[in-house]
Amino acid sequence: MPGNEGPGNKGTNSLVLAILAPASMILTAPASMFAMLMTYSDDGSSSRRWVTPLVLFSLPVLFASLALRLALPALKVSPRKSANWTAAAVALCICGLIFALALGPALANLGLF
Repeated sequence: MPGNEGPGNKGTNSLVLAILAPASMILTAPASMFAMLMTYSDDGSSSRRWVTPLVLFSLPVLFASLALRLALPALKVSPRKSANWTAAAVALCICGLIFALALGPALANLGLF
């Protein structure tokens, strides 16, 4: 029985996971609002400012990292301009957007942004 030769549907699968990443923010948004209510005081200060972005981006970053793990081998093995290669490239663009969105609050909490 042959091994895992070729990319298979890794490009398409990575695109599906990459689309699920921003869509999963709909699920984590209410939980992050609840986390904000529980961690911030009435005057607006908090020693745990990192909790809300962590809750908001936990599921999207998980989906984006899984999509990234599938997209990179699909880009290496697939012929350029094939449907699999294009889907993997689009997935990488969406993953980059998700990682950039998650990096903003992380850098802001560190005082670098």
